[in-house]
Amino acid sequence: MKRKIAASFLCGSLIFSSFTAVQHAFAEDSAPTSTIQQHDSKLYEKRGYQLEVIADPNNPDLQTIIPDFVELYFKMFPKLLKDYSADWKNASTKVILKFDPTYDGVAYASNGTIVVGVDYIVSRPYDIALFTHELSHIAQAYPRYDDSNWWLVEGISDYIRYAYGPHDGKWILPEVVKDTDNYNSGYRVTARFLLWLEQHKNKKIVDELNAQLQQNTYDLNSFKTLTGKSIDELWQEYKENPDVKVKYKIKNDK
Repeated sequence: MKRKIAASFLCGSLIFSSFTAVQHAFAEDSAPTSTIQQHDSKLYEKRGYQLEVIADPNNPDLQTIIPDFVELYFKMFPKLLKDYSADWKNASTKVILKFDPTYDGVAYASNGTIVVGVDYIVSRPYDIALFTHELSHIAQAYPRYDDSNWWLVEGISDYIRYAYGPHDGKWILPEVVKDTDNYNSGYRVTARFLLWLEQHKNKKIVDELNAQLQQNTYDLNSFKTLTGKSIDELWQEYKENPDVKVKYKIKNDK
């Protein structure tokens, strides 16, 4: 989801209680521990990674969803940091996840915090991979997000959602290219175009574009540098022959 641009993001007032209780979320030794810091905040830790979850403890529908987010975080975020961070060894390994009942959108990421709309996720608990999309924004940590590049930023994150999963059977890349589509439509439309470029033009193009966005050296001419053709030429060729090989990663895939 398009990220909010701000110098800082405050997800409520986190008042840490002097009383701290520690509990094991699972019986297995390798499972993350969760530290209850206040009535609606839990800090999960595993292998140097931390996920602070802020949620209403009195919402049973929401509470049944949270374990899936926690599991996905510890499985996915280390991979995303390694594959898409500019300096993964020194990147922050803590993320704040807030389930906000006042937010009427899907989700967004800002300054290490991911906000998910409660109404959305409770009505669509299967859409866990939105977390993969938002985690990729944090891993990438692009210095700029504006009208010139938002479509590519969101396209890459939906490409990552496709590539890393987990696939719920409902979210899919477009099966056809509509007349109203364009390379800068963003999200799934751009993600499919990137997949086509990867399969037909340059298998490293997403990695190259990711690096350029991080270095703030990207512009539309990057496509010609990486493929030998302009973005308009590539889109025209794509529309004429948009075939791609698609394979979704299901939840239990490693």
